[in-house]
Amino acid sequence: MTSSKAYSRELAEKYDYRHFGGQSGQFILSKDVRTLLSLLPPPPALVLDIPCGTGVYTDALTKQGYRTIAADASGSMLQIAGLYQPQKARLQADIAGLPVDDNALDIVVTLRLFSHFESVEIARSLRELGRVIKPGGRVIFDSFRWTPRRWPVLRSIVEQSYIHEYSYDETVATIGEAGLRVVDTRWSYLFSPILQRRLPASIVRGLDRFETLLPDRWLLRTFWACTKH
Repeated sequence: MTSSKAYSRELAEKYDYRHFGGQSGQFILSKDVRTLLSLLPPPPALVLDIPCGTGVYTDALTKQGYRTIAADASGSMLQIAGLYQPQKARLQADIAGLPVDDNALDIVVTLRLFSHFESVEIARSLRELGRVIKPGGRVIFDSFRWTPRRWPVLRSIVEQSYIHEYSYDETVATIGEAGLRVVDTRWSYLFSPILQRRLPASIVRGLDRFETLLPDRWLLRTFWACTKH
């Protein structure tokens, strides 16, 4: 996350409940983690999670045997992440300028961030993430092909920042501009996960099963795995 978009303490304290609160939110978190693991090489690869937020993905990867570094531009987020895993490495950093050596990491994970970025910002950030991964390493991120969170009626209900939509071809072009290439993808969510979190867990599980019957391109969220050319 860039420092200009870093979360305040107040927003940081609300983050987990807003995205992962309740049974539905926990189902969404476990679904994200399963998708993420399907794109990763096996542990004990070294993973930088940026922006780590409160550390929920970092924690999940650590439990799977990965060596992890939690990074965020928000000091408030890092403080909360430290409550989960005080022994883990934490780094306050801007995603466009990481204090990390070239070719130092096996994997960089960036989730729930680039939907807030213009394509130029995404390309610049991906170029930096590509710099710090080893040859053959992976950059994992997600994007939204469309989202009802752009609809004015929902923007009046759900407190949120602006969400950008990118088509498959637009995202592939941005990845190429950053000097990376796509090696794998996963598609997920018929409806926005932040809205699904507000539904009963039984409905969310039913939507998850229904997604498996649909063409990938009907789903709104794409998880990308990229590597260097």
